[in-house]
Amino acid sequence: MIPDFDYQPPYVPLDILFQDDLIIVANKPAGLLSVPGKLEGRSDCLVSRLTAAQWDTLLVHRLDCD
Repeated sequence: MIPDFDYQPPYVPLDILFQDDLIIVANKPAGLLSVPGKLEGRSDCLVSRLTAAQWDTLLVHRLDCD
């Protein structure tokens, strides 16, 4: 079992490295989940922030994940 951790996501602006009509490349800050966590209080993540800014955003790759 993975020990629980105190999730304190950083409140920083989105760092968009590249964007066109088909793709968004974003730099995820350390401490921010890529996707929502399963436990309560872990819905703030990169994909939720991108979706709030661009409603039709879909996550297609996480370079931080095998």
